[in-house]
Amino acid sequence: MWDDLRYVLAVAEQGTLSGAARSLGVNHSTVLRRISSFEEKKGVQVFERTGTGYILTPESRHLLTALRAINEQVSGLDRAIAKQGLELDGPVRITTSDSIAAAGLTRYVATFQAEHPDTTVDLNITNSNVDFSQLDADITIRPGRSLSPELVGERACDLLMHVYAAPHYQARHRGRNYGDHRWLGVGPPIAATPVGDWQQQNLAEADIVLKSNSFVGLLQVAETGLGIALLPCFMGDPSPHLVRATAFPETLSTSIWVATHKDMIGYAKVQSILTWFVEAIRRDIDLFEGRAAPASPPE
Repeated sequence: MWDDLRYVLAVAEQGTLSGAARSLGVNHSTVLRRISSFEEKKGVQVFERTGTGYILTPESRHLLTALRAINEQVSGLDRAIAKQGLELDGPVRITTSDSIAAAGLTRYVATFQAEHPDTTVDLNITNSNVDFSQLDADITIRPGRSLSPELVGERACDLLMHVYAAPHYQARHRGRNYGDHRWLGVGPPIAATPVGDWQQQNLAEADIVLKSNSFVGLLQVAETGLGIALLPCFMGDPSPHLVRATAFPETLSTSIWVATHKDMIGYAKVQSILTWFVEAIRRDIDLFEGRAAPASPPE
């Protein structure tokens, strides 16, 4: 029964079959088939089909609260089962952003696995948040000013950002106003972060010639001299093809967090992994906080 109901919940929350399919990791036709089958078996119409998507019928709207409660109960049961036998071996699922992965996390993972050869690391590199309630990851290592309510963990360090330019771009463009320059900006999902807020506040009238959902992509484009970009110092400072833009000395600061779902904290395996990666990141703290080149990876 719950397997059918989770399709109903996904469509109700996402509003479209395609959105529900993405959230469930299935294809569009599977969602349509499961919804149609459920309505046929129960003899009710759960959704109204509109020009923009699917909405619950007035008679079915009360189901949403109940479905969310069931989903949380099922997810809580899955997490409780996952807590059994948490020795520091077996699979470990870690998610992080592409920029942190490129800056050193892949080195940390290699060292971690060398120290714990019985572990198997599943490294999910994405700039979108994963659903911890569905056990899509054990550990997340991400920038942010705070953690969402379902997560607990430790702030590993500050993360400093600065405006960077290729030297030949800076030599040709000496204006000190935002509008004097060509900018490389961020798109979703990064646009929903403090970087996006900075961009909206400062570059609303500026010439943004390119947007990307990846700081790795922005770094590579900035190195060509197409424009200038606000980048993490741990990416911009080590680049041999970029310098800090003297026209824009301001910085943006956030934090790097190592976290897990609140139901998983306090268990030996999870706590050990959290502590290990916090300590690994702090070995490179000068890099992340914009003060120095990277330290050697943890031994």
